[in-house]
Amino acid sequence: MSRTTVDRIVLAGFVVLAVLLYISTASYPGIAQKTSAKYVRFLAVCLGGLGAVQLGLSLWKERRTMPLALTGHVGRFVGLIVGLIAFAVAFNTLGFFIPAAIFVPVISVMLGQRNPIVIAGTTLGLLAAVYLIFVVVLGIRLPGPQF
Repeated sequence: MSRTTVDRIVLAGFVVLAVLLYISTASYPGIAQKTSAKYVRFLAVCLGGLGAVQLGLSLWKERRTMPLALTGHVGRFVGLIVGLIAFAVAFNTLGFFIPAAIFVPVISVMLGQRNPIVIAGTTLGLLAAVYLIFVVVLGIRLPGPQF
């Protein structure tokens, strides 16, 4: 199985998952329709929309097929898993923004990005987007530090 085929299967799965997630919000009771359902629908539209765009680009721009190498980057994979666990542990006490401000640059370097301007811009852009979308637009209070 080629890497392109696996990518397309995963992207199609994301689109199907997003549709199912969106449909599932119809069964939310009363007040949850105005709060939780809005948030879940937003996530479903984003996941499905981005998955559909990426799938469309993949189909439109037919790339040469590359074999799927599962063992080529085991160190990076393990590093990502350890980073995600550290982020989850830190999330309980430090909230979202502090661990994310550390996690995003560390993972960027681990994945091979070396340009500090790109890393800083990506980190600040991601944190600003999360703040604007969740706090300002959706009115969801994200966890903060608990000292």
